[in-house]
Amino acid sequence: MLARPALQARAGVARLGNMLRSAIPLLLVTAVLAGCAGGLLSRDDAPQAPEVPVSVTLAPGEDVLRPEARPNGTAENGDLASVERAPREGIAGRGGLLGETLAGLGSPSEGGLWVRTGLVSSVQPGRVESEGGATVEVELRPSGREPGAGSQISLEALRTLDLPLTQLATLRVYAGR
Repeated sequence: MLARPALQARAGVARLGNMLRSAIPLLLVTAVLAGCAGGLLSRDDAPQAPEVPVSVTLAPGEDVLRPEARPNGTAENGDLASVERAPREGIAGRGGLLGETLAGLGSPSEGGLWVRTGLVSSVQPGRVESEGGATVEVELRPSGREPGAGSQISLEALRTLDLPLTQLATLRVYAGR
């Protein structure tokens, strides 16, 4: 009876020794990785990356190209905002061209033929013309954004114009029908 507990004790010591042998490499790897992270083996005299001076230009020089006013605009001083407003204010009452816009697919859940654009300030009838010459009568809805901020067009209007759904389309927007 005495031999059996002694054998069990020896087996327990052997298992403990095996566990320690497998734990020692794990402890060594942990210590080495801690040293790589700047722990025990870090050096203060290691070379630092040189500082590169960065220059920032707040106002470009005269050699920088600037946008020119559109030929149909009325701005003499190159004020592009007044050029954008001129076609809307002068021709909108007569059902003429409001301007060009870059349009993408609007919400597919909103049915009907419509264009949401910054070229109008209230809901009104109108029409749009694609670069290919196809036209469709739509309801022009204000987007609340600047005229040059782009537009959204209904799924049904895109299909009527035979335009791809996944691309932006350049459209001419007209007031009235």
